[in-house]
Amino acid sequence: MKKLEALIGLITFTGLSFCVCAQEVTNSPARESEVTDRTSIKTSLKPVVVTADPLSGDQADIAQPVSVLQRERMQTRDLRNIGEAVSQELGVSSSDFGPAVGRPVIRGLSGARVRVLEDGIGTMDVSTISADHAVAAEVLFADQVEIFRGSSALLYGSGASGGVVNIVNHRIPERLPDEAGGDLYTHYNSVADDFTGAFRLNAGAGRFAWHLDGMKRHTGDYSIPGYAELKPGSDAKKGVLENSDVRTTNFSSGLSYVGERGFLGVAVSRFVNNYGVPGHDHDHDHDHDHDHDHDHDHDHDHDHDSHNHEQGKGARIRQKQTRFDIKGAVNHPLPGVQKIKTRWGYNNHVHKESEGDEVGTLLMNREWDGRVEMLHQPLAGWKGVLGFQYQNRDLATLGEEAFVPSSRMNSLGVFLLERRDVGRWHFEMSGRFEHQRTKRKDDGFETSHDAFSISGGVIRKFGDGYSVGGDISRTERAPALEELFSNGAHLATGTFERGDTSLTREKSSNFDLFLRKKGGSLDWTLNLFAKLVDDFIFQQELDLTGDGLPDRVNMEGRPDEDGYLLLKYRQNNANFLGMEFETIAHLLSDRRGKLDLRLWTDYVRGRLSSGGYLPRMTPFRFGGALDYAHGPWRGRIDVMRVHKQADIALLETDTAGYTMLNVQLDYRFDWGKMNYNLFIRGANLLNEEARRHTSFLKDRAPLPGRSGLVGVRVNF
Repeated sequence: MKKLEALIGLITFTGLSFCVCAQEVTNSPARESEVTDRTSIKTSLKPVVVTADPLSGDQADIAQPVSVLQRERMQTRDLRNIGEAVSQELGVSSSDFGPAVGRPVIRGLSGARVRVLEDGIGTMDVSTISADHAVAAEVLFADQVEIFRGSSALLYGSGASGGVVNIVNHRIPERLPDEAGGDLYTHYNSVADDFTGAFRLNAGAGRFAWHLDGMKRHTGDYSIPGYAELKPGSDAKKGVLENSDVRTTNFSSGLSYVGERGFLGVAVSRFVNNYGVPGHDHDHDHDHDHDHDHDHDHDHDHDHDSHNHEQGKGARIRQKQTRFDIKGAVNHPLPGVQKIKTRWGYNNHVHKESEGDEVGTLLMNREWDGRVEMLHQPLAGWKGVLGFQYQNRDLATLGEEAFVPSSRMNSLGVFLLERRDVGRWHFEMSGRFEHQRTKRKDDGFETSHDAFSISGGVIRKFGDGYSVGGDISRTERAPALEELFSNGAHLATGTFERGDTSLTREKSSNFDLFLRKKGGSLDWTLNLFAKLVDDFIFQQELDLTGDGLPDRVNMEGRPDEDGYLLLKYRQNNANFLGMEFETIAHLLSDRRGKLDLRLWTDYVRGRLSSGGYLPRMTPFRFGGALDYAHGPWRGRIDVMRVHKQADIALLETDTAGYTMLNVQLDYRFDWGKMNYNLFIRGANLLNEEARRHTSFLKDRAPLPGRSGLVGVRVNF
């Protein structure tokens, strides 16, 4: 019955959006071809350049589904972490673990299968190892965020088999600024007494350009509508999620030499993050429900206490990262070569988990990540790039909760991407070979995997702004460190995890089909996709005693009926099927102002071939938003409905649906050479008790309750 209701709702929603938009196409006034009012909603058809694409292609000319969240649109989003910032994009949710932690979930996949990049290379943190580990990148500085839905393994390695989220912040300048400028930002959010401030500066002198940015965030525990746990105890505190405070600082400086044929620049950044981990009590960890039978996320974490840190009992994570980056490009360096681009980063990331003054776990990640891309001159009409990517990771772990042992990983990949336009046809071909070697430090045990991937795509343009196309790829993914070498208690999930050094590479066949309409008074996109995976890596409970029940063990791995659920990484075939639809109707564009209506929906289903659903799959969702701008004023109202998730894995629990209603009002004005944007925002105005099915903490830590935010952004 619930599937029938969801299907009826989807058909009704899609039909209504087409009907409303078709009427507006007929009746709306002619739109201006270019909007020059800086306070208006931008509706021009200027190309949207995707920087994570090696050929810097237009978003509309890439066969793979790509979304670009530009700075104007990001100002309407919750920017407390990267997962939250992109969680209302098509096919994207977040696997949050409190306000400081949120990794993107793309079409039901997350963790080691989704790469989060910063200006084209990895964040080089330990966020894929555990669900309570924050991504060491600040989305508040982003000029745009690029989302590749579906496999991006061909360009960014087997770790991107589920997708890529690229945070573009231009900390290394690529061109000389016309004049010095930047922006200041500050806000206060009532839900957690959140004070956040940030600045950016860009300037140049002669052939040199420099960049400087910094931010600081300080929050208390955030408010919630009711109790944190679904089944609260007699001493449970209502209205607040204890130990959910965050303190973050982030500073960066960059310097580039910009010549007539290219540039070369460096940047140094420092990221410090101190946050509480809510939702768990060491003394009662075995009393909670365990729903982690088949773990496809591989987001791993450590058990933590939910008491307030000010009492000295709260579990906390302290991250410190120093990062060095190099970026450069040169035009026409050799005959037949149009451009050579390079991007390298090195970091020292320290991650401490503690209760009070005692450090329980220490992780130290030193990593190199870099790539070189050579764009050749057109050959027989084909434009393309040949590149290689190198990653070297040295992970050291100490403490009783370090369930992944100290390890090393080296990866080298070579890739080729070619594109050609023939009339209204657009063709793409790409291929990649990757070699990965991993080594466990304590005994010197090594594994080696070779991964081959190939892809082909086509786009056919027709009519006035219409296009149809698709992408077919065969990709392979090498196992991650935690999948190979885990052996210990994983406290936040209440599990004892065992890796498997005999795991082979995953092999997936990926199919994407889309139909798009761009331009005029109506834009819309329909995506259909399927991902069929051979040897899918997941976690499965063990029954070594043969009593028909999953085994439980203590911290040492010995049988204990009140202990941790015993899991082991296994492989089986799996498939993912889904759809995404979005339409934007430009309802008004004249002297009365500009009014846009966005309607969207997405759905994904993940199952093992042997039977049973995969856990923490994103539920069916739909939503809508109205944007209005007139003169210096801009207003926005958006609503999202998340359906109940009852298609669950063994040992997993249902998650109730919820509705999120947000509003925002901006007022912009110039004063001298500065532009001011004053804004207020109300979030979760219905004060819904919202729990994300994609979160390990869904039964113990709901999303924030009703909140009000006031802030100002100054551009100069």
